[in-house]
Order: sequence, then C-alpha cells, then structure tokens
Amino acid sequence: MKKLMMAAIGLMMAVSGNAQYLNDPTTPFYQGKFYLNAACSSTTLAYSKATDFQLGINAKAGYFLIDNVMAVGVVGFNSVNNGDNRTFELGAGARYYFDTVGIYAGAIAKYAHQKSYGVSVDDFRPEINAGYAFFLNRNITLEPEVYYEHSFKDSDYSGFGLRLGLSIYFEM
Repeated sequence: MKKLMMAAIGLMMAVSGNAQYLNDPTTPFYQGKFYLNAACSSTTLAYSKATDFQLGINAKAGYFLIDNVMAVGVVGFNSVNNGDNRTFELGAGARYYFDTVGIYAGAIAKYAHQKSYGVSVDDFRPEINAGYAFFLNRNITLEPEVYYEHSFKDSDYSGFGLRLGLSIYFEM
C-alpha cells in the first residue's frame, strides 16, 4: 500500500512539475511580444439563423501593449452554403490573458462586407471570445476559441461558433 501511495504521489508531482510554459517562472504574455495566427490553420465552424454551415479562415496579428494585454487585428473570409454567401471581415480589438495559464478573453470590433446571392450587405459585427493558448513549444500554440458575433444589420446574422488556430508568439 505504501508503494502504491508513493507511486501516486510521485506521479502527481511529475505531472504538476511539467507546467504549461515549460517551467519558466516569467509570464509568456509580456509587453513587447508579438503574436501571429496563421491563416491556413485557423478555421471557423459556426451556426446562426441565417446559415446552416459556415467554414472560414482568418488571420490575426497582435502586440502586447502591457503584460497580459494584447491589441489584435483580424482579417477573415467566410464561405457559406457552398460559396453562395461570402463574407470578408476586417477588425481590431483587445485580448486579456489570465496570468500564465493561457486562458484568455477578448473583444473585437469588425466590419463585414457580405455578398449573398448577388446582394451586398455592409455590417458592423462586434465579437466577444474566450479561449486557451496551449503551448506546443516555447513559441507555438494551439488555440481553441469560442465566440459570439452580433450583427447590427440583421439579428439573423448574429451567431456563435468555435475556432481552432495555430499561433506564434515571438520577439523582434
């Protein structure tokens, strides 16, 4: 019984000792660091009243203004219902990281130009999101994210979704 208990304690110590950011005592989200989210790795699966299925790509770039606070710029393209409905998005916002754990929350103000069956619509669509930056190594993360996007033009275009992105954190 003692051996089993010691093995369990040893296992817990080994698991807790291998922290998210490679046992570095400093925060990975500090002032002056840059952020890029690869466009080819960031896909969006979303559902709203206006669409059945949406698949899109987007690119994000950011800069940490102060520790744990990042300014973000976003460019995106979404295709809905086999390309019959296309949306181009451009936006800016901020993201806050909760200490070194990688959990974050953000808000983005986006302009969207949507072309649906030959009809163009311009819209303001603010978004709130929350996610987790899971570090694969010191600079590369896998970031699952949930979001809600609100349309001021037509509430049918408001919706929620899930994103999965591959990001790089680096210094210049």
